[in-house]
Amino acid sequence: MEDETGYLSNEVFGIEKFRLCQEGVCNANLARRDIVCVMPTGGGKSLTYQLPAILTSGCTIVVSPLISLMTDQVLHLDEFGVSAVMLSSAVSHAESRKIQAHLYAMASGECAPKNEVKLCYVTPEKLGQDKNFWSLLNKLYEARKLARFVIDEAHCVSEMGHDYRPHYKDLGKLRTVFRKVPILALSATCPPKVLQDISRTLGLQYPPKRGAEAEPEGTVYFSAPLYRKNLHYSVLSKPNNFADAIKVTREFILNKHRNQSGIIYCLSKKDVEHVAKELASESNGQIRTGIYHAEVPDGRKAQLHREWREGKVNVVCATIAFGLGIDKADVRFVIHHSKSVEGLYQESGRAGRDGKDADCVLLYNPKDADRVFALTSSIPQSRGKLMDILRFVQDFEGCRKIFFANYFSVSAQLSVEEWTTEETAALDPCGHCDNCTRAPGSVKRVDLRLPAWQTLRAAEDIKRCGARLTLRQLGELVRGLGRGKVNVSGTRHKRTKGSITIAMDELAGGKVQLSREETEMLCIHLLIHDYLQEEFVPNKHTTNTYLVPGDKARRFTSLARSDVVEKGLGPKLESAFPVTGKRKAAAKDPGKDGVQPPAARAKRKRPTAPHPGERNDGYDEAVAHEGDDIDDITYVHRRQGTDVGGTIYVHHKQGNGRNSPIVIEDSDEGDDDDVEGAEDGIEGDVEAFEDDVGDIDIEDEDGSDEDWSFSLRSARPLKRTRLQPYVELPMRRAPVDDDVISIDSD
Repeated sequence: MEDETGYLSNEVFGIEKFRLCQEGVCNANLARRDIVCVMPTGGGKSLTYQLPAILTSGCTIVVSPLISLMTDQVLHLDEFGVSAVMLSSAVSHAESRKIQAHLYAMASGECAPKNEVKLCYVTPEKLGQDKNFWSLLNKLYEARKLARFVIDEAHCVSEMGHDYRPHYKDLGKLRTVFRKVPILALSATCPPKVLQDISRTLGLQYPPKRGAEAEPEGTVYFSAPLYRKNLHYSVLSKPNNFADAIKVTREFILNKHRNQSGIIYCLSKKDVEHVAKELASESNGQIRTGIYHAEVPDGRKAQLHREWREGKVNVVCATIAFGLGIDKADVRFVIHHSKSVEGLYQESGRAGRDGKDADCVLLYNPKDADRVFALTSSIPQSRGKLMDILRFVQDFEGCRKIFFANYFSVSAQLSVEEWTTEETAALDPCGHCDNCTRAPGSVKRVDLRLPAWQTLRAAEDIKRCGARLTLRQLGELVRGLGRGKVNVSGTRHKRTKGSITIAMDELAGGKVQLSREETEMLCIHLLIHDYLQEEFVPNKHTTNTYLVPGDKARRFTSLARSDVVEKGLGPKLESAFPVTGKRKAAAKDPGKDGVQPPAARAKRKRPTAPHPGERNDGYDEAVAHEGDDIDDITYVHRRQGTDVGGTIYVHHKQGNGRNSPIVIEDSDEGDDDDVEGAEDGIEGDVEAFEDDVGDIDIEDEDGSDEDWSFSLRSARPLKRTRLQPYVELPMRRAPVDDDVISIDSD
């Protein structure tokens, strides 16, 4: 039996040797035992029932929660010449009738063994609602053509499981009606309480016996360790500008993984297509890309699978569905934009299945949090999962393996001992992730108490004035950019014609003395710890995310600056930031003929000299306004016609003298030429800088896209100092032994 399974795994699936507990599960399958198999992402769970299905007479029924997963599995099996079908809402009535007729032919003995359907994929809803399908199953059972039930993602059975599906509860009838048909329950994570729930619902023996201790009858339990030492995790800083992000990705692939297989996971179908196109173009065809998402036709998906396996495509840009059912062993890198730690762990399971080294790189920019918040705002428990992945990416000191071990011990109630290997204990550092290999002195610890207090004071003042800012806008405001000017929004159909000026000198004793990246990471830090919180404003096109003071903010901001600076009062807020050095700005990337593209030339704004009192802040390429000599924040009431019924807040004076009069700025009369099309956010009065910041792209409440430009008045620009955004490529590391652990949701 062992020789036969080994031969077929190589002959049919191209697998030279079994991994982890695959062989044991296959043998238990062929012995018609009930089985619970817990194997993490990348372990090759699908092989444990697909291979026995080929060797067994009759049809194996696979219950899966995802139509996309079933589609991929059927395509995958079809390529290997294995007869597999799918019955779901995605299948036409005509095709469904054809499939069921084939299965009825099997039950009546009219189908030759070589033409039998070996695997039939169905959703739990199909089993729960289709009485005709139950009648078909009964016919197959009576004809002894019902080989096995496979319950994929079995944790969905349990209400304590993280993806509970009510229709999974109906699967208990399978054991009641078809008592002699063995059941295989598969899951990537299965804590003790969930295992007990699964066993009770499916009618399996509890507790199941582990493979080595199995008795002649009863349920057999198989599991595999979670840690894979050949996967090297790292976080790579992503530039603000899309074109620059593509260049960083291109350089990473060409420098470290030229002509090697990889996957880039994107957040949306639009991103998938855009990234694939630009990456191929930027590399002059050296990176051969393919796309994969739900709207790609099945025929094209099958073609992509073949081209990727044959090396005609080496990088697949995809949504998270890609990889389910795919078993390409030599994936050398995965680039992530994950919305959760579970997602990151699952996606990374596609890499290094041959046991050789592979890089798992999460591209991260703090402002991406705004977008992910908006994408997941309607999903229950999404905020907690997003906060956890933000903790992961903003950790520049802790071992990634230890983070995973601690995280899953809480979120999935898995013992940290699941991360123990023969070489290392569960909480020993891995020694090969980006944080474990980071050079001494490349990270600095920063006391964030004062900048946090300053940021929260500004956030409270902004909220009091009726304004709203995104993460990026808040970061620029507290650093003194835009001269502190903020527009006040009215309702969707009625807008206030005016602005306020937030004077950081008066409000918080000065601006925040951090770089742009550090300030944005500070805002994320405050979000994680509930000093800031999100406010969502939906419109007809999207959902905008703004930052407002959180539950903990008021107690902190009630302290005086002297309490924070001199007495050290307030919460202890400390974080590690990468150490970056100043360098000259990189030259503009020319077009293919060495000439800057016309579009880039057209976008350039004419630099002008700064307003009196402005200087380079030493932390960014923009020139920031220091603010005039202001004694007190003054609030001035003024009616501006029928469209305005409120208060305009003015925080600055006309002129430089101490006794200069306070004036009101009317947006119809004052600095309209300083801002192009601006209605919400910070009004710009700083020099254009396209390289790293560019135009701020803000979605208004009514869904309109508004481009923001920065400009200064007068003749000549000041000399500017630039800092390169933090970018750290994963370090070269010593080779790791090949006897590794792997993981997968297939």
